[in-house]
Amino acid sequence: MSIYDSGVYAVHPNRPRLPRIFKEAFISATVVWIMSHSVGLADLYLHATTRLMLVDLPVGADAQGSYPFGVTFNDAVCNGWNSSSPCLNNNGGWALDQPQVVLPGFVAIANGTQSNFKAITLADASDLAIVVPGESVSLSTLSFTAQTFGLRAQCESLNRKCLHSIELGDKVDCTQAGYPGIPYYEAKNGDPNILTMNDYIFGIVDGEQGGQTNGIHDLPGNGYTSNPASLAVQMRWSTHLDVSAETLSPDPSNAAVDFTPIPFITLYAGCSVTFSNVTVQYIPGTDSWTLLTEVRSSDTLASVLWSPTIWQLATDQLSTDMMAIALTGTIPNVTATLNQHLARTMLALSSGTMQATGATDVKEMVPSLLGQYPVVPVFLLISLLLLYALLAILVFASSWLTQDEAILVPREGKEDKEPQERSVLSLTQQWLIDPLPLVAASFPGGDGKDAGRSVENSAIKMVYDGPEARLGIGFNGRDGFGLRTRKCVRDLDE
Repeated sequence: MSIYDSGVYAVHPNRPRLPRIFKEAFISATVVWIMSHSVGLADLYLHATTRLMLVDLPVGADAQGSYPFGVTFNDAVCNGWNSSSPCLNNNGGWALDQPQVVLPGFVAIANGTQSNFKAITLADASDLAIVVPGESVSLSTLSFTAQTFGLRAQCESLNRKCLHSIELGDKVDCTQAGYPGIPYYEAKNGDPNILTMNDYIFGIVDGEQGGQTNGIHDLPGNGYTSNPASLAVQMRWSTHLDVSAETLSPDPSNAAVDFTPIPFITLYAGCSVTFSNVTVQYIPGTDSWTLLTEVRSSDTLASVLWSPTIWQLATDQLSTDMMAIALTGTIPNVTATLNQHLARTMLALSSGTMQATGATDVKEMVPSLLGQYPVVPVFLLISLLLLYALLAILVFASSWLTQDEAILVPREGKEDKEPQERSVLSLTQQWLIDPLPLVAASFPGGDGKDAGRSVENSAIKMVYDGPEARLGIGFNGRDGFGLRTRKCVRDLDE
């Protein structure tokens, strides 16, 4: 109200000229009032827009090695690494005498609840497939870093690159596409005059294709391959229709399959697969895996891990996964899907050769409440506080640099003593903040000591309160309500 009243007075037309000290005091008080209330409003704005979030904060876990979430190769399943063919390969199949190696692979492909491992695809790592703990392993609320194996497949559709036989309405030669071994036909029921085509995932070593008869033993070097390895895929499905299924494709000219001979649809693809030793990080809140490092695996390890696929153990599963997308998808969609399914199936199938190992950097994610402060109100509040602090510094510096004057006050009844010094600034402050000096000036005592009382140390001593009068407050008749002096009436006996 004082600032308001002072402002009203300052703009009043019938007032005397304002002194400089009044202007300075009014401006200073107005600025301080605006700044203090601005800080309060900014603080209210900040708290009104602040919200709480539930986040998971990592807390270091004990016994780092006791969390078997990593994946490593189980050397115990291999009798030797330097044999004539990759370990676990028999003359008639893969790991025929070790069901503890083969069966976990099929469980992993099906994502069974009892699987120790499963294969997933990391979309943000160029569709890299990795092996992670399966459904039987509870990751709980733990964040960790672990080593595992990865596989990236890069396939291309060959249907538009192979030579076509007009007479048979089928692809008959993919030599110019770089795959002379496909399509691969077999005699139906032993009759060489009746050829049929079955699903195969062929291995290719040194330009020679194999896997259709004796698994990896069809290939040079008994199945040892370099890393990355080369594959050729042919798959055929029957639509059980008497007409072409070409009408089911959204873009027949860009289809990844052939629609003849009726009622079949046929897919040819060439693939390059790369096995890797990778390091990944698991985040429980989003149930996500992040690739940290990727190093190409040795040729020997790649030869072991691709063997079950060349023995055609993954073919039926891949054929089932690909049928629908091959029938209705275009080349880009079909090849992208083939990359993902082929990589996951090959890794999952070979997961029986793997065992769990300890994870590192294990942290338990503890749910916690955190306040989220918007940038604008925080910046606004900090800026106002800095301006407020700058204003206080300016006031302090101005007060410090202001020149003070002293008034010499003689000591009453002690003329031989040194006079007292009173600061003009101190007196000014006392007169501005305490009403008693103004009361004393309005009602002088008239005893010749008013000048001395005006510079007293105590405001009480500034007011004349002698034996002849008393200072009072109340109604003064026609003069209205206010301060007045009351004359003292002496006792009649005196």
